[in-house]
Amino acid sequence: MNTPTSEQLDQFARALGDTLRSARRERGWTRKQMRAAMYARDDDLSLQTLASYELGTRRISVERLIEVCAVLKKQPDELLRHATNLAFSGHYGTRITVDLLGLAHTTDPRLRPLQQWARIRVQQSPAAERALVEEFDATALSAMASIAETTVYDLVQALQELRTTHDRSSQPAEALSPAL
Repeated sequence: MNTPTSEQLDQFARALGDTLRSARRERGWTRKQMRAAMYARDDDLSLQTLASYELGTRRISVERLIEVCAVLKKQPDELLRHATNLAFSGHYGTRITVDLLGLAHTTDPRLRPLQQWARIRVQQSPAAERALVEEFDATALSAMASIAETTVYDLVQALQELRTTHDRSSQPAEALSPAL
């Protein structure tokens, strides 16, 4: 692995934050509940600090990561490996093209919170542009992931699956069946 750039390190911090947030939600905890679970270990930890770790705006020390992982009942190496895969796999922090028409008509429950927004965007577009496609950067994807209450990685996967499904459904039936 080459020395990561500043941008890649920022992506890693956001990916680690997404991973920590997912682990906390997996436990069914709010940040306040997580802080309460950590209180016996560290009465210094604020909700703002936890939020900044999850947003990737503040770097977490190795010691603090171990404490957080202990409370979340997760192995630090597991979370670090997941965050590394997210940040450096090409799925995270990149731009993605979103088919708003497909999103407006999706049945995927992971994307339902974004469905109404997509419907409005499609309705607002001129009739000639109804095959509306938009490209989103990491900032927009992060905001969309928050709305959908998921991680950027999971959102990107769902949007890529949506694009694949929509591409197949817009093809003629004979193009979908394998050649014999």
